[in-house]
Amino acid sequence: MIRSLRWRLQAWHAVVLTAVLMIFGVIVYHLLWQTRLNEIDAGLDRTAEVVISHLRRLSLMPQWRGWRPPMELPTGPASNEVADPTEDGNRSISLDATPSAEPEFRPWPIPVLGLPAEQVPQPSGVRLLPEEFSPLFKGEDSSWYFVIWARDGHVLEKSEIAPEVEFENHFVESSWLPVRIARTRWGKREVVHVANFGTHVLVGRSIELEVATQHASGWILAACGWAILALGVIGGGWLSGRTIRPIATMSNIAKNISAENLSQRIDVQETDSELGQLAHVLNQTFDRLESAFEQQARFTADASHELRTPLSVIMSQIELALSKPRSNAEYLAALETCQRASRRMRQLIDSLLLLARFDSGQPDLNCGPLDLSEVATESVELLRPLADEKQIKLGSDMTPVPFVGDRERLGQVMMNLLSNAIRYNQDGGRVDVRVERINGDAVVSVSDTGIGIPASDLPHIFERFFRVDRTRSRADGGSGLGLAICQSVVEAHGGQITARSEPQCGTTLEVRLPIAAESETLSQNS
Repeated sequence: MIRSLRWRLQAWHAVVLTAVLMIFGVIVYHLLWQTRLNEIDAGLDRTAEVVISHLRRLSLMPQWRGWRPPMELPTGPASNEVADPTEDGNRSISLDATPSAEPEFRPWPIPVLGLPAEQVPQPSGVRLLPEEFSPLFKGEDSSWYFVIWARDGHVLEKSEIAPEVEFENHFVESSWLPVRIARTRWGKREVVHVANFGTHVLVGRSIELEVATQHASGWILAACGWAILALGVIGGGWLSGRTIRPIATMSNIAKNISAENLSQRIDVQETDSELGQLAHVLNQTFDRLESAFEQQARFTADASHELRTPLSVIMSQIELALSKPRSNAEYLAALETCQRASRRMRQLIDSLLLLARFDSGQPDLNCGPLDLSEVATESVELLRPLADEKQIKLGSDMTPVPFVGDRERLGQVMMNLLSNAIRYNQDGGRVDVRVERINGDAVVSVSDTGIGIPASDLPHIFERFFRVDRTRSRADGGSGLGLAICQSVVEAHGGQITARSEPQCGTTLEVRLPIAAESETLSQNS
């Protein structure tokens, strides 16, 4: 099961889906909590800003205008008089009454900042926070609280339910800029606003309800994630099974295909998918395999037939010579017939062995530097008597082309091409041989004005034992292996051989061989 491709795909799909859901869930959970905190902080900030604004207005009330903190703490019993630190040190002002003379206007921070908490003066009718704040901080169900500190850390005022909070001085005296701090402590959310005159205002509230709501949202996210994961795993299993099913079908069909049943093919339903392309490739492979088997069977039958003919001739001649006493001339004639049959059989066997070596990838070529024009000229001269018998003119256009290859095998190719051009030509026809160099390739072409090859037979002329005219070929002594040998030799040299033909107009066979760099080097050295 572990090695199954289906289970691997399903496991990988489950791992990826789990990772995606976990990451998505964590991000959503964090964003939800951050949104709730932002909403809570917004309410706390508004309340703290209202408190700061009230304290700022309080510092500019007439009771506090021109007031300065005393240099020494008052020692008298008066609670509404504070010593004025003048030169004589004897003046005092009343905080309950408006000064008789309008002092120099000098906005000063809330005056209580300059005094310890136990010496805070309270002008009549003035409180740090008025009663309108009471419903927010003093309700029975209220979870809000506040603490106001002076710059020196003394608590000026706080609500009844406010916890004990250690003062932390966040005022930056050099900049006189407001500061804002937000924090979460012990199930409570707090913001601390530091005014530009140094007062610290803390406003907080309990967030137990929001925390419980957030936990409930987390459980809902987890449940949704598990449900999606379960659906994804089930769907992934179905999808992977559907994906693997065509592969199993291909495997079963491939198992059923054998040498006795090569016609079966894979049914291609999804031609655009990768599996459809694989099915096409496999079907093409099976087509080539079937063609190879058919060719092998046909080759075996043709080889048996070709070998049986000379053997039948030999057997019949021997039986005829032994049936009764013969004269020396009759024995000599029988032996000559057997000799011709054995030579034909030997030639056929040599051709089959040569093709077998090429098929096995071991052509056993004796390569060396040569000139293709010289090889072609030698072949033309050797076959000129045969051409003269049929009154066929041999024309040649030879350009020296250096090449590295097997001289004997290449000569055999040219001999086969020329002999076919002469044999299947018309009396009084013409054969032209041309050797040239085109685009870095050596090109040898043999053209005739013969009977031509039908278009239906042209793709098969390089097949073994194939004959366009079987009766005439056998009468002329052909075995149907000449062009097959030519193709094998040319391909062994890295080239290719092609044919063009028109019935009753003639045929052109062209051999194209690539000229390697070492061919030119060897030709220059020679």
